[in-house]
Amino acid sequence: MEPDVSIETSCMIRIAVLPIGKVPPPLLRDYHSMLLPHHTIPLSTISSFYTEHQKSPFAHQPWDTGSLQFKFLLGGSPPSPWEDFQPYRKFLSVIGICHCPSSPDLDHVIDQFNAACKIYTSALVLRCFAFCPGNSQLDDGKKRENLVLFPPADRTMQEFHLHTMMQDIAASLLMEFEKWVLQAESSGTLLKTPLDSQATLSSEEVIKAKKRRLARAQKTIGDYCLLAGSPVDANAHYTTALELARLTADYFWYAGALEGSVCAILVDQIGQKDTGVEDEVRYRYNNVITHYRKSFIQDNVQRVSPITFELEATLKLARFLCRRKLIKEVVELLTNAADGAKSLIDANDRLILYVEIARLFGTLGYQRKAAFFSRQVAQLYLQQENRFAATSAMQVLGMTTKAYRVQSRASITKHSISNETEPGNADNGKLHHLLVVSLFESQWSTLQMVVLREILLSAVRAGDPLAAWSAAARLLRSYYPLITPAGQNGLASALKSAAERLPSGTRCADPALPFIRVYSFPLHPSQMDIVKRNPAREDWWAGSAPSGPFIYTPFSKGEPTKNGKQDLVWIVGEPVQVFVELANPCGFDLKVDNIYLSVQSGNFDAFPLSVDLPTNSSEVIMLSGIPTSVGRVEIPGCTVHCFGVITEHLFRDVDNLLLGAAQGLVLSDPFRCCGSPRLKNVSVPNISVIPPLPLLVSHVVGGDGAIVLYEGEIRDVWINLANAGTIAVEQAHISLSGKNQDSVISIGYEKLKSALPLKPGAEVTIPLTLKAWQLGLGESDTAAGKGVSGSMGRTVKDGCCPSLLVHYAGSLGDARDLEKNKTSVPPGRRLIVPLQICVLQGLSFVKARLLSMEIPAYVGESPSNPANVDGNHSNKAVGYGSKIERLVKIDPFRGSWGLRFLELEMSNPTDMVFECYMQRCSRTELC
Repeated sequence: MEPDVSIETSCMIRIAVLPIGKVPPPLLRDYHSMLLPHHTIPLSTISSFYTEHQKSPFAHQPWDTGSLQFKFLLGGSPPSPWEDFQPYRKFLSVIGICHCPSSPDLDHVIDQFNAACKIYTSALVLRCFAFCPGNSQLDDGKKRENLVLFPPADRTMQEFHLHTMMQDIAASLLMEFEKWVLQAESSGTLLKTPLDSQATLSSEEVIKAKKRRLARAQKTIGDYCLLAGSPVDANAHYTTALELARLTADYFWYAGALEGSVCAILVDQIGQKDTGVEDEVRYRYNNVITHYRKSFIQDNVQRVSPITFELEATLKLARFLCRRKLIKEVVELLTNAADGAKSLIDANDRLILYVEIARLFGTLGYQRKAAFFSRQVAQLYLQQENRFAATSAMQVLGMTTKAYRVQSRASITKHSISNETEPGNADNGKLHHLLVVSLFESQWSTLQMVVLREILLSAVRAGDPLAAWSAAARLLRSYYPLITPAGQNGLASALKSAAERLPSGTRCADPALPFIRVYSFPLHPSQMDIVKRNPAREDWWAGSAPSGPFIYTPFSKGEPTKNGKQDLVWIVGEPVQVFVELANPCGFDLKVDNIYLSVQSGNFDAFPLSVDLPTNSSEVIMLSGIPTSVGRVEIPGCTVHCFGVITEHLFRDVDNLLLGAAQGLVLSDPFRCCGSPRLKNVSVPNISVIPPLPLLVSHVVGGDGAIVLYEGEIRDVWINLANAGTIAVEQAHISLSGKNQDSVISIGYEKLKSALPLKPGAEVTIPLTLKAWQLGLGESDTAAGKGVSGSMGRTVKDGCCPSLLVHYAGSLGDARDLEKNKTSVPPGRRLIVPLQICVLQGLSFVKARLLSMEIPAYVGESPSNPANVDGNHSNKAVGYGSKIERLVKIDPFRGSWGLRFLELEMSNPTDMVFECYMQRCSRTELC
């Protein structure tokens, strides 16, 4: 059997294209590609090369509309034993290709060409095309038979020269056909096939051959008329051959003549659409198939079976009906042809048959049937057990992966990937159900595993480590639940073995393990808050809420984007982090040599990380990097160096996998297998990078812990601000927010302003004066209880402390640019410095009471010398009357008239010592 056969094959002239001498393979393919456009040579263009030596046997030659059809076969092929039966199988011409710089000796070239043509005994026209001859070769006046030099010129000129030579070959072949037909009509010819050669000279088959000679001669003359482009003459001879073959019961040649007549009809009606012709072709070719089958049944002792011709005729009719979109009839014919493969003895014939069946099913759109027969072809290749056959098997199996949904990511075009990720194809971040079904079909699991194992086997035999690694990776990643732990370890060993034969740094489009999904995009600390800047106002931060890391916040009027993603802003030169979760659901420990964020925009430097994942485990890791330039950042996934090969793991693939697992379309959820909880799908936000901004970081001098103050205590605190960015701070303002703002008595504004501009790496220390506020009743009881227990109440209550708001920004830039485009104003930032103040209860008042004076007391002007109250310095005793006056007079109802004693009870629940000072105040002041 022969590949790529059709009804029109009978009118094609085969030309063998052979390399002569040393011809570099790229040049040979290039020269061969220059020949291919000249597959059709109109008869009207060869008149200048054609010479009619005698009256042409082609009486109805269509010189105006006819043409000669060429089929170029690079490298040729061995002669066929069926050349007498079907002349189109003969190589009627041989074209040699010579590269003169590689073969300077033209005489030796001609000798090589003549030696190469000896096996093509049926060749009627021989030509050797020598390209790029040197000056010495062009100046050589020696004429060499069949050698044609193509002088150096541009491609257009060479193609024109080649077209002229092909017209010459066409004319030469036409004249040779005329000679052969005239000779066959006058003297006849003996035509034999392998079916005839099996009989001895004394057998009855020789007598039959003599009787059938005339019918076979008429059939062969019709074949040459068809090759000469004269379908009307060919049909006349075929009609005669059919009548004679029917009389002699020569069914095999009858079927051959009937095939030729169908080809003559199609060539004569080329370019015309006639349903009557289609019906005639269908009817005649069914007869062809029937008569080929009759010739097989007629003699069962034949060692050579004509079943191949029956199957070829079936394929020719199927290809003809396939062009007419008669799908039902084509499927029936191909099914019959597949059944006939069992009768083929030669494995090569079965291989060609399965190839043609697969191609026709693929043309019909029956991809799975095409894939089935392609696997049959691969099995035949693998039975040969050699490297080249294994390579062919691997290539054939690679064509079936799309039908079985196990194709390599490298075979998927970027266009199809982009279509899957367009917003219109997703509903709230979820892929369409039909897309998921096409990606994951669990009912095909066993067959898909078989296909991947066959690809792995053929790749190992072919010595292609990258293809073997790819097949093992797809098999392990997609079907680990169906593979035993021993099988999983075997695949891991296959991955490592393939990687050992690959150069370091090899990349593969198909990821293996681990499974990776986005865990979260963490919020930046408060130092990263971005504030829109209004250069027209001195308080440029007023009227715009801080954006935080996300442009859309509950405090702004922005709205999410149409695809449901948030907008994330990163700043050039400032580290960022992304949390991802890794899963290893297999029965072996997995070592990930390197993993880092994959960024295709080129404006991001990712930091690699090494991870070890035990058996059936998952782990959340933090991947970081630094944006390097302004623009958008696309993070489709992670780049992983594992099993000796670098692969890219896309977040979208895992999202699809988890969606398929949720809908029962996928075998298993790898993260749930590892004990990881079910998480809400986290989409990658729209990330944009803006130019560098200043970055202030703060800390409290003496420690960032809570500032412990007792009620009413006043203390000085120093806040250190350092510029950790690459841009100087040109503007800064400090304000307060939160509760108990009056506890901040003073802020060193001037200290901050005097330090501006604060260059990168510089720092400034700002003094603050704090006064502890009074605790409420409940707070006092709590603080007192904690103080008694020894905890000192150092826990800061949320929301009760004030915070410093530092709004700062860099340079405004060019003033002229600001006037033209206000959006070019670089934004500012807001730093929140929470004052962690812990207020404890100090010395507290418990109660007060007036003491009644039951015992008279002597009170003088000088408590140290009561005898000198009147200024009398005499040593005499004071009289009784003056003593009575100096006694405190007690009113039994109101107390003392001149002096009152007040008893105060104070409480100190702390371990601190307090100094108490009493101050006298008037009643008015008390009021």
